[in-house]
Amino acid sequence: RLFAAVTVTTGQAAPSQVSGVMKEKVLQRSVELSWQEPEHPNGVITEYEIKYYEKDQRERTYSTVKTRATSASVNNLKPGTVYVFQIRAFTAAGYGNYSPR
Repeated sequence: RLFAAVTVTTGQAAPSQVSGVMKEKVLQRSVELSWQEPEHPNGVITEYEIKYYEKDQRERTYSTVKTRATSASVNNLKPGTVYVFQIRAFTAAGYGNYSPR
């Protein structure tokens, strides 16, 4: 019998949620965050997006920071303010869901 070798690459899908979000360092106007890659990347992760907002604003007004690494600094925060941070990963197929609040 003769066999032919065929190499196939399946399409990418949106990744699962990132996990293990940690605050590494908190200063008066900035915070350093880190997290773990999604358990199921479902492709090549090209970027992470951090969404953050003041807790009492309840997502009415939010900002985002993008990075390729599994850690980032978020700057220009207001001193003495409680913020909520959520992170999601991106592949060629789109964004996964945000990490839990």
